[in-house]
Amino acid sequence: MALTGRQILYRSQLVEGRRANAVVGSMDADQALRKLLGGQPIVVSFQGRNVYVLSPRSAPPPAARTLPPRPAPQRPAQVVAPRPKPVPAPEMVSERIVVTGTNIHSAAPPSSTVISLTGTEIARSGAGTVAEALALLPQNFGGMANEDTSLTGSDRVSINPGLGSSINLRGLGSDATLTLVNGRRTAGAGGKGDFTDLSSIPAVAVERVEVLADGASALYGSDAIGGVVNILLRKDFEGAESRLRLGTVTRGGSEDIIAGQVAGARWSTGHILAAYEYQHRGRLPGSARKYTRSADLRPLGGHDYRQYFSVPGTIVALDPVTRTYVPAYAIPDGQDGTDLEPGDFIPGASLSSPRAHVDLLSKQDRHSLFVSGEQELTDGLTFYAEGRYSDRTFEANSQPSLTIMSVTRANPWFVSPTGGSSVAIAYDFGRDIGPIVSSGRVRSHSVTAGVRAELGGDWQVDAYMSHARQVDRQLSDHLLNSTALNEALGLTADNPLTPYSAQRDGYFNPFGDGGSNSATINRFIGSGFIRQRYSSELLNGSLIADGTLIDLPGGPLKLAFGAQAREENFARSIQTYASGITPPAPVTAKANRTIVAVFGELAVPLVGPGNTRPGVQRLDLSLAVRHERYSDFGSTTNPKIGLVWEPMEGLQLRGSWGTSFRAPALPEIFDPFRVSYTQLPTTGGGNLPVLSLRGGNRDLEPEKAKSLTAGFKAQPKALPGFGFEASYFQTRFSNRIGQPVTENILQALTNPIYAPYVTLIDPAHNAADLARVLALLAVPGSSVPTSFAPESFRAIIDGRYVNSARVDVRGVDLLVRQSLTLGANRLTLSVNSTILIDYKDQLTPASPMIERVGTLGNPVDFRLRGVLDWSRGDVGATLSLNHVGPYTDNISVPVRPISSWNGVDLQLRYEPSAAEGWRKGLSLAVTVQNLFDRDPPFVDRNLGFAYDPANADVLGRFVSLQVKKRW
Repeated sequence: MALTGRQILYRSQLVEGRRANAVVGSMDADQALRKLLGGQPIVVSFQGRNVYVLSPRSAPPPAARTLPPRPAPQRPAQVVAPRPKPVPAPEMVSERIVVTGTNIHSAAPPSSTVISLTGTEIARSGAGTVAEALALLPQNFGGMANEDTSLTGSDRVSINPGLGSSINLRGLGSDATLTLVNGRRTAGAGGKGDFTDLSSIPAVAVERVEVLADGASALYGSDAIGGVVNILLRKDFEGAESRLRLGTVTRGGSEDIIAGQVAGARWSTGHILAAYEYQHRGRLPGSARKYTRSADLRPLGGHDYRQYFSVPGTIVALDPVTRTYVPAYAIPDGQDGTDLEPGDFIPGASLSSPRAHVDLLSKQDRHSLFVSGEQELTDGLTFYAEGRYSDRTFEANSQPSLTIMSVTRANPWFVSPTGGSSVAIAYDFGRDIGPIVSSGRVRSHSVTAGVRAELGGDWQVDAYMSHARQVDRQLSDHLLNSTALNEALGLTADNPLTPYSAQRDGYFNPFGDGGSNSATINRFIGSGFIRQRYSSELLNGSLIADGTLIDLPGGPLKLAFGAQAREENFARSIQTYASGITPPAPVTAKANRTIVAVFGELAVPLVGPGNTRPGVQRLDLSLAVRHERYSDFGSTTNPKIGLVWEPMEGLQLRGSWGTSFRAPALPEIFDPFRVSYTQLPTTGGGNLPVLSLRGGNRDLEPEKAKSLTAGFKAQPKALPGFGFEASYFQTRFSNRIGQPVTENILQALTNPIYAPYVTLIDPAHNAADLARVLALLAVPGSSVPTSFAPESFRAIIDGRYVNSARVDVRGVDLLVRQSLTLGANRLTLSVNSTILIDYKDQLTPASPMIERVGTLGNPVDFRLRGVLDWSRGDVGATLSLNHVGPYTDNISVPVRPISSWNGVDLQLRYEPSAAEGWRKGLSLAVTVQNLFDRDPPFVDRNLGFAYDPANADVLGRFVSLQVKKRW
């Protein structure tokens, strides 16, 4: 009830088809509620301040006081209701009513803002999945652990082989946002098991999503630094509901099909529900967008970022001063490499865009299942169980293999522009063996069983056990095998142990335009692959008790306390076949730990209905503390304190302070040592070949944060249906775990702050350096092709995990909502926006704090989502605006502005409320997202694509039709 600020909770079936009484006049809130429900077989139960539960008169209400008369008289409120009409039927919560942000059931709203998205609001946004809906929140930053940032290579922090989707509150990291499903942890996803894959959750089963954008480790433990996202699934449902959503982009051909089915039954002592969802989505290739189809961004106002790794290839020479490869001659295009003469070569470079082969969005197919049930065993004792299962496959084209190969006179196609006996060719194998194809499968499940007992009064005990597991598999195929390439070039003799014979099958010709080599040769040299498997497992046990200790003048003093224990297991297997004649054994790693936690929470009503005084209508204090002990690094204790003050009716002031932490992910501690290769730009121009080191660190400590919030909520009686909230937030995040030089790899050799992680070497002239390089190349975890000469490497980059970084974030959340009725028209306007004042980080202990807000690859300083919803009878429309403020490209020289972006969405719907026959329970909705097909703002990125995946949507205009039918 927007006017009174009360939270009314009920099951949809309780009110479905009923008509509420008209309420017009001057009366207090209790009188208005009684009149509204007059004559209905419904009992109202008072569950705590501002929380009321409706239940059928024939069933016992939840253990609580029935609706009381107000102890102190209220100022009458002018309550005006519209003409009688069917009561709306939103899906509601299960029997144990818990608000995200507290462990106390039926507690007053917490001292931090909780943003709620109902299933209806998600459907009206046009989002087809939970991930799409949460991506619209201004409090979310999409720069980590998401599909498009992974495929484009713009995410340097997360390891996301399964192309999962996550939420990243405040930009503090997807691993610093705790995502719960029905209030419980799930198995981790990705290469470190450090985020929740939202794509596994069937949207058809979602009742609502609650977002607490504040630190909450005192309540929930590790990871709750940026905040908590609690996805609440439907539980109590009778009948059946079918959904079908068909959608497609208007440019590029990426179609999206989602089909879902829900069925449920209810009886006097329990209920059961099952939900299934299938999704198919087609790939969106980079060639479908003008700003990603070529690395030559000059036509768009940028620079030319094409590479000399190309086809036809570029003959390169080693600069004796810089020891870097530089282009010397371009192999001419339009010929097959069989009749080249030395004079045919063109001085300079042949340029190509390797990322033109990349898919911006992968092809995906997903099956998701959810089952939930409850059964009352005896009076006051209920057994409940639920399970989820998801199976998702994907396939995407990635950048093809690139290499610098040596070609000698042993190759029959050899020709040198200078008459030398060998040449080095920088080559792009995209036309020969094609792009690297990344395909995979992600399976996850979660099973929970528990009991809930009523102990008398409003005391409850909730005990459960849960087991969850996710397995991410990925195969990167069509990878260059350097051993096979050397044999096909004639650098090594024919090996009888391979299926290839140069005398029989021919030699590889690197002097053509990519179409002159046979399929047999291409299959042989492209026989390499990388096969990865990541498994994250969680076994969790929980016991929570809560209820009223005593009744104070201000209301009931409530306590929650409990204990939890969990075991986390992580396993990884990586098999890299980039050289050799047989695939090597996989490199495996396993790690596990146990965590034991005890916690408590108090809700203290200092002032309430029984002891109000001028200027203090309500004053609530909340106190929480949680202690956790980890088997691998020790203990941590985190408190939180919150205060809510209502100086007058319709105005609420609130604030909170607390500490939070994130435990190191298991791979961050136990990851095996690995060595890889890359080329990095230097201050003098050109690129240097470098060795990159990766691996865990057993001396890591937990990340720590201190969070502060302060704000107010206004619902003035003079403006019925109006609400305004403002909340200031501040998080100081220290001891952050990261790979500083890896996360900013392109600046590793040019920015002095990364000097502690960079070792310059000269193995061509220093025996000690050469010995070190040879030792690193011999590491079992090395993926460096054998075709690279050890003497060519000029630096070693140490990208192993360390506690080094710090982030300070400050900002303001603003939420506005206005609901009104104009005759038969119902209008609702809501605006959710975030103003980010600071996003400062310190990458290394020796570096300064740098302001990153509003810069490329970081959160912008202003985001807004506005929604205008209109309904009249059976029809309705929703108009939405998604605004991303302007920011700057601070990487380019000179610094370039990036313009703001506005996306407009429109939905038209038909929902016959009193229909009979085939129209009963039917609803139709047509949605156009990005109505005006606005491209993302131009960004002059040296990665070769001209947009920022972290702050813009690459999909373009998307049109969908959704049909829903209740049976």
